[in-house]
Amino acid sequence: MIKNIIILGPQGSGKSTQGEVIADYLKIQIAASGDILRKAMDEKTDLAKKIKSFVNKGVLVPDQHMVEMFSEELSKSKYSNGFLLDGFPRNLVQAEDLDKHHTIDKVFDIEISDKEAIERISGRRICSNGHVWHIKHKLPKKEGVCDTCKEKLYKRDDDKEDIVTKRLFIYRQETAKLLKYYMSQGKLVTFKGEHTIGTISKNILDYLKKDAG
Repeated sequence: MIKNIIILGPQGSGKSTQGEVIADYLKIQIAASGDILRKAMDEKTDLAKKIKSFVNKGVLVPDQHMVEMFSEELSKSKYSNGFLLDGFPRNLVQAEDLDKHHTIDKVFDIEISDKEAIERISGRRICSNGHVWHIKHKLPKKEGVCDTCKEKLYKRDDDKEDIVTKRLFIYRQETAKLLKYYMSQGKLVTFKGEHTIGTISKNILDYLKKDAG
């Protein structure tokens, strides 16, 4: 029975969206690195300042900080029925540490090309309340203004093309080893991420239903 899952995929692959579909179907909790890091950055500590500088530069947060944060997070009782990890582990050091404390049942990899990833991310615009729009795929009614809350839209520093390209390069380097690691364990399942959101969700749910059957 699938209980503990890691979801992988380059920036812009839609893995967080698919993670929600998976977690809802399996009734498990999501532990997303983005959410955990944002909470850390909001604390205004020295560590938070360091983490923020790494994120804004488009480089990965050091392993020791990531391992410490996720170890504390997964110890919470809400993950006792299972979890879906989004954004962690990012490399072999983190994966090997995770394996010492938790059993991972499956690793779902949603793949898209770098060209597609750059187009999706660099065209993204958000408001101060976190609503997301896109200059090609999801235009607001009024240019530069959020339909939902009427706040001004802006482009995040880490959504700029040069930063995205740098992040993708790092991701490909580290994840190639990670994919090989989980493939050797027979846990890796890859889905094509350039289909529609609905098609990808169906493919994943079909796999889960087949596994449960």
